[in-house]
Amino acid sequence: MKKRYALAFLLTALAGTALHFAYDWCPSPLVGLFAPVNESVWEHLKLLFWPFLAAGFALTRGQAEKPAAWSGFLLAELGMPVFLIGIYYTLHAGFGVQSVYVDIGLYYLTLGLGFAAALRVNRSGRLGWLAGVLVILTGLYGAALILFTLAPPELPIFMAVS
Repeated sequence: MKKRYALAFLLTALAGTALHFAYDWCPSPLVGLFAPVNESVWEHLKLLFWPFLAAGFALTRGQAEKPAAWSGFLLAELGMPVFLIGIYYTLHAGFGVQSVYVDIGLYYLTLGLGFAAALRVNRSGRLGWLAGVLVILTGLYGAALILFTLAPPELPIFMAVS
């Protein structure tokens, strides 16, 4: 199971990295729903959301206990942006760290922690009862990613970082 998650992490990281440039390669509105359309922190959350969701579908396929299997992925899907935003703003605003290398490292760290959390929760099988609530919350988060791409509020998280 660990090998599957490690491979999924690698493929998800590659997909997220490619997704970063997808809108530049194909600037269509449809691509913009799944790929960052600017350099804002909010838009870059798509690099975590969509590839990790795809990995969740791949890794839970064929598992007998679907709610328990999905609960780990959905919990990680909701926890990763909280972790990333918290660390990002602590580094940037709190300590003045402005480095694209740190930002890239933070992306990979967040993704790795997401897979580790998903694996741990899935192995325990104890949070299957939460799957319904997690599906709703993850759906709302995905809808917010799309909505705020189309109509971003005038808040710093939605503004391109220079």
